[in-house]
Amino acid sequence: MEIEKFLEIAAKLKSVRRQGWVERGVRAPESSADHSWMVAVMALTLPFDGNRDKAVKMALLHDLAEAEVGDIITKENWPKEGRMHEKEKVAREREAMKEMLSGLDKNMAKELVSLWGEFSEGKTKEAVFVRDIDVAERLMQAHRYHRDGNFSKPLEGFWDEKAMGTIKSESIKTLVKRIIGEGQ
Repeated sequence: MEIEKFLEIAAKLKSVRRQGWVERGVRAPESSADHSWMVAVMALTLPFDGNRDKAVKMALLHDLAEAEVGDIITKENWPKEGRMHEKEKVAREREAMKEMLSGLDKNMAKELVSLWGEFSEGKTKEAVFVRDIDVAERLMQAHRYHRDGNFSKPLEGFWDEKAMGTIKSESIKTLVKRIIGEGQ
């Protein structure tokens, strides 16, 4: 695969609608590309004492595989609506990433696959930071849809204590709570 093919596949992310919003009746829901862009902006601007360049790269590509496999809701996230288990989703995404990146410069492909894998494992400082931001961005987007009345099924589950509890950083939790308001 050449760079042109990679870019064509990556551009498909702009038309992948976030399934949680689709299933809750959000009109004109954000795409996975919209979400990834905001996660990257947050990684660029929020306080962080790790490798910011690495975190921004991770944020930009954390959902890139969705250009090929779609936005899959897992049974672990939503037992009633999940389509497959997290382990199967990650395996599908890993294969999609390898295929998508196969035509790029070998060093670039290796770096991007490594960063995506690091994000998926969630063990490094950068991965934890980006995973926290990934959740935070989803919570804030749910709040915007709710505030605007843009839903047909309840969105409150997106910002309940279980969802908030997956964020490890107290400063990011505080930011989200300030944005969505304590009483929401």
